[in-house]
Amino acid sequence: MSLIIITVVMLIGDMVKFSDVLFSTGTSLFDMITILVYMALFLAIFTIPMSLMLSINLTYTQMSKNLEIDIAKTMGLSTFRIYKSALLFTFVVFLFLLFIVAYLSPIANASYRNKLYKLAKTNVQSGLSENTFFKTKHFTIYVNTLSANHNIAYDVFVDIENKIIKAKKVEFVDTVNGFALKCFNGSLFYMDKNSINSASFKVYTAVINFSDLTYNFANNPGFMPINKLIKYIKTHPQSTDALFELHQMFVLSTSVFILSLIGFISALSFYRSGKTFGIIFSMFAFVIFYVLETFGKSLYASNNIYYAIWLPNLVLFPIAIIAFVIKARR
Repeated sequence: MSLIIITVVMLIGDMVKFSDVLFSTGTSLFDMITILVYMALFLAIFTIPMSLMLSINLTYTQMSKNLEIDIAKTMGLSTFRIYKSALLFTFVVFLFLLFIVAYLSPIANASYRNKLYKLAKTNVQSGLSENTFFKTKHFTIYVNTLSANHNIAYDVFVDIENKIIKAKKVEFVDTVNGFALKCFNGSLFYMDKNSINSASFKVYTAVINFSDLTYNFANNPGFMPINKLIKYIKTHPQSTDALFELHQMFVLSTSVFILSLIGFISALSFYRSGKTFGIIFSMFAFVIFYVLETFGKSLYASNNIYYAIWLPNLVLFPIAIIAFVIKARR
């Protein structure tokens, strides 16, 4: 249940970012479901570790409140034996998460953005209506008359990049990263410092790039499954980007062991404070882990140190082990 709730919350947050594409005219229900599946697979690298930690914390908190942990210790079971079943479950989750992180997530991320890109291009033309303003975050357009296939518009008004274009005719032309508006016989209005200028034209082309949706998937290590990534590293041994992505796969996968241990320790330590405190503590630990991971990414970006991505594991794992040993000796 925690996995479903966390996934839904994170999906909503990601959907808001591209809401203008997802909820535009021309986006079918099948397209939306496909995108949601891609998003869920990509977000699984965050939702699975978080839900595992919460599940372990809630389970052992309830066991502690029911005195089951105390009874087990009275019967001679060590703290490790009590945690053993959770550790085995964590190992199974680790294998599952490794498969997602190493194979499914890169493919899903690339497919998700590629799908959004295609929808963004399609929805602009399919969403146009005569005598109606059509607005996206890239531009606003008004057309008086449209051709049957929506590839040509007549008597057009366009607001793009602080420029206003008024044209008798506009043709929509596909480009690599978006499309172009080829405008004929019109006027261009733009601001230069403190004055508004105008110019007439016979032909003027305005290019619209969906830079936040387009990527070179084929040559970007961030969108490669592990088998292609390893091959890429062999042919590009100096590529720190590829090494960074490979290390990040194992950092994210092994995070479940750290977060599982933290969830277990917090349950045994703070069960008297109730489940709410355990959830808050677990969420705080999760945030700390990904703050450290983000810091590791920034170290790589600024100093090209790809192994800095291991920072959260190197910081939190010893702390978790020490806390576990202290708890086991009490």
